[in-house]
Amino acid sequence: MEAKTISSAQIRKIQTLFSKMGFEKEDKKSIIFRLTKGRVTSTKDLTLDEAKYLIKYLVGDTTEDQEYQEKCRSVVKSIYRLSHEIGMSYGNTPEDKLMNCAKINKFCRERGTVKKNISEMNLAELQKTKKQFEAILNSNLDNSVKQLVKRSVQTLKQK
Repeated sequence: MEAKTISSAQIRKIQTLFSKMGFEKEDKKSIIFRLTKGRVTSTKDLTLDEAKYLIKYLVGDTTEDQEYQEKCRSVVKSIYRLSHEIGMSYGNTPEDKLMNCAKINKFCRERGTVKKNISEMNLAELQKTKKQFEAILNSNLDNSVKQLVKRSVQTLKQK
């Protein structure tokens, strides 16, 4: 699906905001480059959504984005907690945490419902991934209970 392109009014608005804030040409390019994750450096190549976000950011209206990011952060924390409970992740050293992030990202890319790294997922995708991790945990618990019951029955039969 092709993303909608920026309107000429949005281009003028962004250029005006950059000028009022005193940004140099290289600063503008750098901001746009980071916003688009390296896709473009020119205002005219922004998508409609990227332009809307940039305008809101330059005006200082990012409260909704902060709330959204906080929700995403909360779901990511839940996913990491679940990964510990499942046994996929362990340890508390900085090295362990980096390794755990790599393991979770690899799992999500290869076997996850969304097939992306966690940092690339939006809120809806994160929630799907969280449900998948919850299902894995529940499946592991069910299997553990079944094994425990089976061992108990075998022990009783031997007596």
